[in-house]
Parts: sequence; C-alpha cells; structure tokens
Amino acid sequence: MDMDTYQILGVKFHNVDMAEALQIMEGFLKEEGSHLVVTVGPEMIMRAQEDPEFKRIVNEADLVVPDGIGVIWAAKRCGIELKERVAGVELIEKFAAVLASKEERPGLFLLGAAPGVSEKTAQKLVERYPGLNIAGTGDGFFKEDETAVANIKSSGAQVVYAALGSPKQEKFVRQHGEQAKIKVGVGVGGSFDVISGLKKRAPQFFVKLHLEWFYRLLCEPSRWRRFLAIPRFMLAVAKQKGEAVRKWEEALQ
Repeated sequence: MDMDTYQILGVKFHNVDMAEALQIMEGFLKEEGSHLVVTVGPEMIMRAQEDPEFKRIVNEADLVVPDGIGVIWAAKRCGIELKERVAGVELIEKFAAVLASKEERPGLFLLGAAPGVSEKTAQKLVERYPGLNIAGTGDGFFKEDETAVANIKSSGAQVVYAALGSPKQEKFVRQHGEQAKIKVGVGVGGSFDVISGLKKRAPQFFVKLHLEWFYRLLCEPSRWRRFLAIPRFMLAVAKQKGEAVRKWEEALQ
C-alpha cells in the first residue's frame, strides 16, 4: 500500500487511518525481514531532536502512525490534513484481534513493563480475543538484551509488543528484530499497564476533548517534567512554521 509520508521537525510519520495501519501490519507478516512500527507523539518527536540515533530509527521505520493530539495539531498547523489519530493502545488491541482471527495463529510475545504485568496483559488479551496465540511474555528488567532476544526467538513469535519505554523499545526492535526473527515489532510504551488494568485510560470526556495528556498528569503529577515536552513541541512547531512563512515571503519579493 502506498502511504503519504510527512515530517514534523524532521521526524516522519505516515498519513494512515486505523484500518489502513492494521492492513499494512498484516501485510508485514507475509513479507521477509523484520518490520518496526512506531506510534509517534510529541514527546518522542522532541526526544528525536536530541537523539540522532533515535531520529534515524524512526525515519527508517516501516510504519510510523500519528499517536497523540499534539501531532494532529502540528500537522494541521503545517497544512497537513491527517486522516485520524491512530492511538497506540487501540492499535495493538485491534491487531491482537487480527492475529486471533488468522488460521495460522501467529505467535505474539509481550515484552516489558514491571514483573507480572505482561502476564496479566496476556491474560486480558486472550479473554478479549479468543484464539490469540501468546507465544511468551517477559518483563522489562532483563540485564542483557541477548537474554530477551533468545527468549523471543525460542518462542517462535512473529510479533512482539515491546513495552520498554521510548526510545529503548524502538532501538531494541530495530537492533534485534532480524536476530529474534520478529516480523512485526511495535513499541507500545505504557499500554500494558492500561490493558492489564493496572492503570485506567482517560474517560471518554477527556478523550473527546483531546485532553488525555492532562488526565495522565492529574493521575501521575510526579511525572510533570515529561509533560513539559508538549509546550516545547508546540513552540518548536510554531517557530518552524514562522520560519517557513518568512522564507516564502522572501522568495516572493
């Protein structure tokens, strides 16, 4: 499938809706090699400004979906009409449903989060999507990457949801995807905490008003420093837009 590709602050993303993203990911299962799926938000875009390796990984990823209302806002400000926000937690749940519906039952490995959380997440996913093949689980407190890689490879999993936090999760999939025989690797952030029930997702009131980030801040005020990335992101986009307008005006003179 041909995908429209855009950039915000030098970080790429694809203009796809949820159905298209799922179709593309399903197609990856039929292809050779390892494929990285990134759910990009403002915090990740800002981190990419300071981490060249991470920026390269995102820009070379096979599918980058716009996750976060900040990306939608920035795209609109830059004259890009996105089809929709593709929320990471919804994407991986819906893809789990796709995996459960397939006759060959591709294996899914859940890697990351605190001890016990990936197992609880696996239980919830199987309850919701009967037939889902959980090939294995593991927490994010492994000392050596090789240990996790060996566990994934021996499980026979074709799909890995990596809840290691960004940018560690994206770097892990890109670095070890081929060795671990991962066909589809998705960085899922804190999604295991939500799916397992450890944390609640924002109520629909906050979702409809695009204030999920504010709800998370209310629930976890100790993480306020992380949310500073949002105003920094907005200022950076506004500055970039202003510079583009000035250059255009100069070109017309």
